[in-house]
Amino acid sequence: MRPRLPALFAAGLVLAAPALATHFELEAYDLRKCLQWSITRAEHPVRTADYRAAKARARGGLEVFAATAELPEGGSLHKFGACSYRHVRGKPVLGCVPVLDFPLAGATFVLANDQRFRSATVLRCASGCDQKIPDLVYELDDTSSPVAVQEREERARGARLRRACAGLR
Repeated sequence: MRPRLPALFAAGLVLAAPALATHFELEAYDLRKCLQWSITRAEHPVRTADYRAAKARARGGLEVFAATAELPEGGSLHKFGACSYRHVRGKPVLGCVPVLDFPLAGATFVLANDQRFRSATVLRCASGCDQKIPDLVYELDDTSSPVAVQEREERARGARLRRACAGLR
């Protein structure tokens, strides 16, 4: 019975890997347009020209990502991009192709030195950074942090947006 245990464990990991990989959410703040972006992998195709353009760019390890933001005046924005999220030497790297109308288009993000949140991993812009690209992106961890901690950290992450956009909100 003992030799089967590692095989069963490995089989369980293979079966669980897609389920673990499905929950993936990034958060980014556009201080220029006063938007909070929620970015995920696009799970299902969408019949729009933007989605088709992102899908056409998503080759060779790239995936279609969807970004959603609530507009200050009401309504919401939906944008699609082609990005790659992977681990290099154990550290996360996020890169998105340029040209597309996407909040992270053309930028590469790496693990930031300052990891001050328990409920999010902080990624900083390493290349392709300009005034249109957020300087930080937060990978939200699906952790067992207490709700109060998660709420406090969410307020801290959005503090710059609230200060910059106080007149609009």
